[in-house]
Amino acid sequence: MKRLLTILLAAALLAGCGGRLRLLPDGGQAPASSAVPQATEAPDRVLTVWDESGALSEALALYSESQGVRVEPAADAASAALAVSAAQPAADSALDLSQQGELVQGMAGALTGGQEGCFGLPLANAAYGYLASAARLRALLGAEFDPADLQKASAAEWRDFVDALNGWLEQPAETGLTLNGKEYALPGEKPAELAGLEAVFAVAADDRFAGPVLAPVLGTCYKTAEEAAAGGRTDAQLTGALNSLWTLLTDEAGSLAGAGEDGTAPGRAEAQAAFAEGKALFFRASTAQSGLSAEDTVVVPLKFTFDDTDLHGGFSLEELTGMPVVKSGGWVYLPAAADENGRAEACAFLLWLYASEAGRQLMDGGSGAEGLPDLSAALSAEAMEAIDAAGNELAALTQFTTAGRRAFTSAVLAALP
Repeated sequence: MKRLLTILLAAALLAGCGGRLRLLPDGGQAPASSAVPQATEAPDRVLTVWDESGALSEALALYSESQGVRVEPAADAASAALAVSAAQPAADSALDLSQQGELVQGMAGALTGGQEGCFGLPLANAAYGYLASAARLRALLGAEFDPADLQKASAAEWRDFVDALNGWLEQPAETGLTLNGKEYALPGEKPAELAGLEAVFAVAADDRFAGPVLAPVLGTCYKTAEEAAAGGRTDAQLTGALNSLWTLLTDEAGSLAGAGEDGTAPGRAEAQAAFAEGKALFFRASTAQSGLSAEDTVVVPLKFTFDDTDLHGGFSLEELTGMPVVKSGGWVYLPAAADENGRAEACAFLLWLYASEAGRQLMDGGSGAEGLPDLSAALSAEAMEAIDAAGNELAALTQFTTAGRRAFTSAVLAALP
């Protein structure tokens, strides 16, 4: 299949000019060049995108730079030329890619096995957890620091590390740490590489309480999305895991970059920017949103304080605390209302993403992601909204009390199947 996609890309490039990827209507031929060169400038190329999850942020940035296309966010999916959704699009909301010219038709057929009607293409899976820069971690913990020690650290070691880092941010002082049983130390002074560091965590408001963060909690009782959707566990069986969720969320709230006075987290773009600018050491997100090179990206599994009493038919403690969540990349598609120019630019991007060497490297980077399934995808939209509302109540608290924890866990239990 990769050979076929490479051939498709070569054909697209031959149809273009100046090395730019340009889709011709209906797979036609480029017009012959005029004998007298025209002095007109090429019009600006613009691609409007609806990608609320940020799944394509890295790919779009690279595409824009390499192909000279200006990428602009759309107001919503309906007004975009290209859109991303968590669920596979249907014919009433998306255009059939098999009807968008020979090149795109061939690519869609190669990716979907030639199925009739192709209304979206799958994006690569991505690991989800606490993202960090290996370079920043070594600046903090020393040149000999091994990121694997943070990934394999116990929940207790992780919480001690977060607590020590909070104090260090207020007043740097040499502080001993244990991670994965090995001794490290925070430096006596803030390194120049971390001059902008002001918080431990960056988390987007949309991802803070619902979504993949729930996967390990559900994973204490279920192993598949079908099991999680069906439910069946008692409140008593789920309460211990939800208490651990409360602990994780309140630890984050204690040092959250860009948090408002009422405890609200920033938007996805603002949270991503805080991490990119070095204001936060960890960014809870998927690797598709890291903004870092693959070599510099460290994914730390979410550290829940589960114990054996919390397990009721799901994964083992080692699996729950030692592996990231594998988040579905979703689907990319052309919204049904996209105009001709928008369709052409969107198709050009899809050809680059799935057939060029640079695009395939981005896609292949997540195809082998291993970890816990994102069981939160099995929950209904209504359940997610109710859990998010319970989280917003948590965020508004000025003190994290036993009564607050009980109110939070009760609200989440009521929302779960």
